[in-house]
Amino acid sequence: MTTLCIETATEHGLVAIVRDDGSSAFARWRSASRHGENLFGYIERVLAELGATREELSLIGVDTGPGRFTSLRVGLGTAKGLALGLQLPIVGVSSLRVLARSIEADPSVVRVPIMNAYRGDVFAAAYRFRDGVVEEISAPQFGPPERVFARIGALLDGNRIALGGEGVEPHAAAAQKAFGVAFDESVRGPEAPSPEAIAAEVREVYRTAGPSDLDSLEPQYLRPSDAKLPTQEQRTGRPS
Repeated sequence: MTTLCIETATEHGLVAIVRDDGSSAFARWRSASRHGENLFGYIERVLAELGATREELSLIGVDTGPGRFTSLRVGLGTAKGLALGLQLPIVGVSSLRVLARSIEADPSVVRVPIMNAYRGDVFAAAYRFRDGVVEEISAPQFGPPERVFARIGALLDGNRIALGGEGVEPHAAAAQKAFGVAFDESVRGPEAPSPEAIAAEVREVYRTAGPSDLDSLEPQYLRPSDAKLPTQEQRTGRPS
């Protein structure tokens, strides 16, 4: 099996291709809002680096969120287009679970991925990975960091935790207060998901739940859109 993984939930874009024989290649970039301008280019570059073709692909994995609205739509649209065009199964995975997999920690440690949701809010959750099983301690949360961390902290039951994600640094003080422990570099994961983590999550979800439905697969925004429909009839300035 040759799996193509696409991750565009944040400004840290990632494309990874992994074969069953262990060979792999990936590209990572940073883009504030222009994943759509270079995503296909990165896919082609990674294919070339691995010496593979689109026809060799057997599974498409894509991050469905939470994350940036436009970035998620770009990544999911690209993945669905490839899956449809190549007649391949597709798997949607959670950005928070992928980020949690990227945090290196003992199996007994609860991993807390934290993503910026902008305007001061965060996305966060809590998971434990042990014996090949993913245990969800806290479902994905969205809101002000103090409130989100308090909700997660109430579920930790005194367990040791490790943090990871771009939201850790700007909200470290709020996390320390809510979780009741101090954090240092030894318990901090990377800011962005690793290629190995998204590949592992895609394959695990495919193994345990099978492929996602192509037609119904949609971004999981977790937060309301900033776009608002007008509440009153718009005036055109023309007489009726």
